[in-house]
Amino acid sequence: MKETRVVDYVMDFLVSKGSDSIFVLTGNGSMYINDAIAKTKKLKYYTVRHETAAPMMAESYSRLTGKLGVVCVTAGPGATNTVSGLAEAWVDSGAVMVLSGQSPRKQIPKNNIRTFGTAGFDVLPVVRPMTKYAVCVNKPESIKYHLEKAFFLATRGRPGPVWIDIPMDVQYALIDPKKLKGYTPQAQKKTSLLSKKLNRVIKELSSAKRPLIIAGHGVRQSNSIDIFKKLIKRLSAPVGFSRLGNDILPFSNKLNMGQLGRRGQKYSNKLLKSADVVLVLGCRLATPLGGENLNHFSKSCKIIMIEIDKNEIDFLKKHLYMYINEDVNLCLKELYKSKNFKSRREWIPWLSFCQTLKNGNPMIEKNAFKDDIKIDLYNFMSELDKCSTSKDILTTDAGSNYYVGGQVYTFEQNQREITSGAYAAMGLSIPLAIGAAVAMPKKRILAVTGDGSLELNIQELKTMSYYNFNIKLFVINNGGYVSMRNWQDKFFEGRRIGSDDNTGAEMLNLNAVARAFDLRYECISDIKNLKKDIKRIMNIPGSIFVEVVCSSEQEIVQAYTLTEWSN
Repeated sequence: MKETRVVDYVMDFLVSKGSDSIFVLTGNGSMYINDAIAKTKKLKYYTVRHETAAPMMAESYSRLTGKLGVVCVTAGPGATNTVSGLAEAWVDSGAVMVLSGQSPRKQIPKNNIRTFGTAGFDVLPVVRPMTKYAVCVNKPESIKYHLEKAFFLATRGRPGPVWIDIPMDVQYALIDPKKLKGYTPQAQKKTSLLSKKLNRVIKELSSAKRPLIIAGHGVRQSNSIDIFKKLIKRLSAPVGFSRLGNDILPFSNKLNMGQLGRRGQKYSNKLLKSADVVLVLGCRLATPLGGENLNHFSKSCKIIMIEIDKNEIDFLKKHLYMYINEDVNLCLKELYKSKNFKSRREWIPWLSFCQTLKNGNPMIEKNAFKDDIKIDLYNFMSELDKCSTSKDILTTDAGSNYYVGGQVYTFEQNQREITSGAYAAMGLSIPLAIGAAVAMPKKRILAVTGDGSLELNIQELKTMSYYNFNIKLFVINNGGYVSMRNWQDKFFEGRRIGSDDNTGAEMLNLNAVARAFDLRYECISDIKNLKKDIKRIMNIPGSIFVEVVCSSEQEIVQAYTLTEWSN
């Protein structure tokens, strides 16, 4: 067989694994990788403006397609610029592969030597804590092994990012694909006690009077949504969701009890306090959901956790009644086979109570709306929700719009939200929207960001306009960092710093920003025309920049108090 360059082999491998898109910021250290990308007709590249945004786009793409999200960056600062986006993918279990250029092997710094040449930096010690696999390809003939191992680890078990660093002299090295050795994963041990453990789960649920299921991002990541829906239909048990699980089940479904956690729905958390047996599926039970030491659960509650990540179980073990360290999909299929895993007559009063509580408590309380002059963020997100359809994907950013979006948006059949589960990087919404547009070009992307968050990845506005994605970007102009101001005012006697116009965080002229990046500008400022304006804007084709002038004194409704959350 004809010899080929290492970089061309890499591209052929990616295509063979179903990749059709790659997010790139070119550079000297990755010039041969870039050339291989340009040669590969079956792989479409998207040029980004800053490396931070690239893994965010790739993660969004991966979440929506189920494929590996791929990024290519250059050496040195190109690689280190990627870290914040990489950390986001790590925390939210994004299947992302980063290909980075590197100095020639002889020039890679070692033993505390800072650099031999231009942009020489050993990035692997930096990225290893936030990857499932990180390697420098020092031998050209090892490329198949590293690619196969990285792909396997990125997409199996709990997904996560991987990193392949390719020195420049390895990039153009010639190899014979027939002579390359691959990676063979170790055979997984069968859990002999799984059936017994699942029978115990059935027994505990059967004896419950007030059962509750909590579903998280792991249900979707394990490709378990169909079997999950079948199972809860059979059980007729109420279900609460983590933020990343919030779009799994249509909100109109009578079993959907909304988003749990401090910034979820109040009625959802009342159920959490009342439940006597809770089955947790693919959810980490992080502090924002269950409180410190899971204190927001009933003290007598039996918490049963099915989770693939042993580390998450070990962290919570002392608070769990029982756990199963296994793939959620496997467990749900086994449970569904059991004729004993079904609804109980004894649950009817509990189910009636749950549904009455949900129906009697609106998503947004009337006191959430501050006044009838300026647009309140709750008003805006509520109307955006009403105007959206199954053709829409929502992306939200860190800050106020993230919290309000989770509380207000009522996801129905096939609607999706791509957002951060825990890392909460500012400037996230625009890269997520771009990744979503690449993944689902026929969908309309509704991206919501804050005026402060906008500045963190503002350069990607040019990516939006260049490709003219069907993205409607709503920029909430509320005079800076509202969530930070609320904290500073409430807990620090109003000593504000870096959170508004008067403390160094003066906001941009958003009309001028839109024009600078060749985007059509629209403004929503009149609450009387809010619904009409949203509908009009959503029907304009292509990328649009929309300034939404909101109240600067926005408060976020808490499902329970900070004291309840932390005690």
